[in-house]
Order: sequence, then structure tokens, then C-alpha cells
Amino acid sequence: MKTILRTRFFLVALACFTASIAKANNEKTSPYQFNLSEFVKATVQFLHANPSKASNLLQKLKEKNTSRICVCEIMDLQNNNSEFSGVALFSEKTNNGDVSREIHKAEKVMDQEKKHMKEFFFDKVKVTNKITAATDCLSLYMKLNRGANGIRMYDILDADVLSAIGR
Repeated sequence: MKTILRTRFFLVALACFTASIAKANNEKTSPYQFNLSEFVKATVQFLHANPSKASNLLQKLKEKNTSRICVCEIMDLQNNNSEFSGVALFSEKTNNGDVSREIHKAEKVMDQEKKHMKEFFFDKVKVTNKITAATDCLSLYMKLNRGANGIRMYDILDADVLSAIGR
């Protein structure tokens, strides 16, 4: 038992030490901005692959047509101990052609999650804003987070899976 505890303590201490001395972009402890192009190029160089493969991969990523629908609700949450404002809950669904039906399914999954939040975690769940977009939820979050208010993400629900299992 002592060996397990010592091993865990050592691993945690090692992770803390590594995080404290790690340097990135211009000697900062965190990168300034993630650049997908640079990441792909560095990965290709590391794997000693052909640089043209990196260009092809980047082109495919840029041309990727996402057929996703995202429903977002920005909420104010309150429980006995604290109050949170500007919390976003996302629900993402694949667009199979019937947009209104897919939006309805995504909203249903989101309503079930809000009900769960109210039952177990929060006394008050108040929706302040609702956004629906024909894009993936991560992209929508990045666009919304650029604003002056800066929202906090609660979760991105996969409505394809959750509606299939009847949750």
C-alpha cells in the first residue's frame, strides 16, 4: 500500500514540476495561439513524411463540409453556494436533410440535460439566450467566445447518440 502511495505522489510531483518548468511560444508557460497549420507541419516533419502530404491534409480540413447542426443555450445557473452567469450548453446533431426535425431532436436532448442539471446540481436554471447554427458546436463556441462577455462551456451533447438511446 505504501508503494502505491509513494508512486502516485512521485507521479503527481513529477507532473507539477514538469508543468512549472515547461516553456512554450516565446518563453511563456502557455502557447499564445494554437495554429493548426504549424501543428500539422511539425507533426509531418517529426514523422519524416512528405511535406506535400501536410499541404493535402490541411486543404482537406479547410474544405471539409460539416453537415452538423448546433443548438446552444446560454444560461444563468444558481445553487445554494454560488451563481454562474454566461454558461453555455451545446447540443450537436447530424443534419440528415430535415433541418427542423434535427433541431427539434437536439433541443429535446438539451431539455433533458437541463432537467438533469436542475434535479441534481442547480436550484435555478434560467436560459438567457438561444442560438441555432448550421455548424459544429466547437466552431460555434469559438465564435461566441471571441465576444467581449466570454461564455463558459458546460458541455457539448452528442444528440445523435443520446437521442438514439432514448435518453
